[in-house]
Amino acid sequence: MLKKGLRIVLILIIACFCFLNVAYGEDKAIILVTSNQDKIEKGEEIEITVKIEGKKTSAFDFSLYFDNSKWDYISKIENTNVLENRILFVWFDEKGGEGAKQGDLVTFKFRAKEDGLTSFQVEGDFYDQKGNLLRIDFKEKQVRIGKEESNLLNQEKEEGSNRQEGNANLQALRLDREGITPDFSPEIYEYYLTIPTNIQEIEVLAISENPNATIQITGNTNLQNGLNIITIQVVSLDETQSNTYTIQVTKTDDTELANTNLEILAIENVLLVPPFDNSRTNYQAQITNEQNDLNVLAIPENERAIVTVTGKDNLKEGNNLLEIVVTAPNGFSKKKFQVEVYRRNEEEEKRYQEERQLQKEALEEAYEIEELSSDIEEVQEVATIEQTKKYGFIFAGIAIGTVILVVIVRWIWKRKGAKK
Repeated sequence: MLKKGLRIVLILIIACFCFLNVAYGEDKAIILVTSNQDKIEKGEEIEITVKIEGKKTSAFDFSLYFDNSKWDYISKIENTNVLENRILFVWFDEKGGEGAKQGDLVTFKFRAKEDGLTSFQVEGDFYDQKGNLLRIDFKEKQVRIGKEESNLLNQEKEEGSNRQEGNANLQALRLDREGITPDFSPEIYEYYLTIPTNIQEIEVLAISENPNATIQITGNTNLQNGLNIITIQVVSLDETQSNTYTIQVTKTDDTELANTNLEILAIENVLLVPPFDNSRTNYQAQITNEQNDLNVLAIPENERAIVTVTGKDNLKEGNNLLEIVVTAPNGFSKKKFQVEVYRRNEEEEKRYQEERQLQKEALEEAYEIEELSSDIEEVQEVATIEQTKKYGFIFAGIAIGTVILVVIVRWIWKRKGAKK
């Protein structure tokens, strides 16, 4: 692990690296995604709600990311734009802070179109009633489309005729040992696990999306000290497609020498989706058309580990693959982190900047309304004070006049009495 002083310095560096010139509000809020169902079937509809807890927000600008290969977005909500796998949404309080929101912010509707385990993530900026940018913890939501994995084992073989004969994906991957990373996904083919030296065998449960596909598992018995590779090969029913899933198993009693985790992973001026977490190895990001190269900050948990970065230079328009490989101090344990970086073309960049400008203007309008409301309240307060002063002077004048009148009347009566 990194020494305490060095850790503090690195945390300060990354804070400046990612959030320079941004003023945060003092309070911290949680932005979470919820759903009205956790499991649905293909063709069914689901409601996904974005909520805020712990703080009110008077303006926000966020993106909701979803798997557009498994979901159709069917809502028609104002102030939204849909770009491939994300929904852009902007809102501001027209009452200048009186209508600040807490709890549910907005609800989107989707229709399921493919089986699988999917997640919804939110990233964006949220502001309080004073226009301060809130510090946020983002919480994602997972939803399963189709049958649960426990039921897959009971499916009849004839169900395979309803699936693509060329499907060579796994539906589920389970071990009798905990600690495998990352969480399973049919599109992720490399996994990592560290086990103690007394383990000789690992039981592997692999279930294919097409029950009639062929699965062959090797390397999970007679495990040796050091690096072992478990291979799960899936061959489609028509034998035209083949996918190979691997689990890199390090057998050792010194887990620190086998540490392949990152302390920090960040890209300058680029947002990782989802936010960095060592339990994940695959991420997505979008960059501007003007960006050709990336500045990557990748710090390992063990300072003796070696980090290599490839794919950060000379990025082309469209999809690019950034890879960060961490080699543990033992020299053979490795973990690969991948970021799919999409560089927008000129037309996409123009449309993106126009949308950002509209969002900026909407937020600025929200602040102007809030300032106007504050000015009105200040004027009303001043007017109240002036009015109070005015009536005070009037009452004081009346009182003084009354006293003077009484004195004069008494003086006149005394004069009259003296003459008599």
